[in-house]
Amino acid sequence: MKEIKLEINGKEYTVTIEEFGSEEAQIKVNDKTFKVGLIDLGEEIVTESVKPVQHLQETSVSTALPAEKKPKTSPDRSSTGGNEVLAPLPGLILNVIVNTGDKVTEGQRIMVMEAMKMENDVNSPRDGVVKSISVKNGDNISEGEVLAVIE
Repeated sequence: MKEIKLEINGKEYTVTIEEFGSEEAQIKVNDKTFKVGLIDLGEEIVTESVKPVQHLQETSVSTALPAEKKPKTSPDRSSTGGNEVLAPLPGLILNVIVNTGDKVTEGQRIMVMEAMKMENDVNSPRDGVVKSISVKNGDNISEGEVLAVIE
């Protein structure tokens, strides 16, 4: 559980993240629990800080917490800009979706990895053909490790 103290319009809020999934989180705001829908986390990975909540199901808190603009997506951090697709952080490969020789398009999901108890898509940085895949389902990977090569 991660606890964050916020001050909004002069009022202090204690926010505790109790559960965090790919589409929904359960948070506690000043001892009141809410299930919140996560609209878009962009390409950012949640680590020590948590992105602002986009949607709250309780009116009393949604009026107290100002809505944030949709975050801009950052450049694909899974690629060096070359042909190699690199692991954006350490984790576990859950599902390799493509095979060697498959044609892929930019942004196409090529594998799914788990990192920090969250599933993260690894997408193709370009249109091309999968030249090689360096990992298989169940592999533990390190940040920066080559996962695949797209040409």
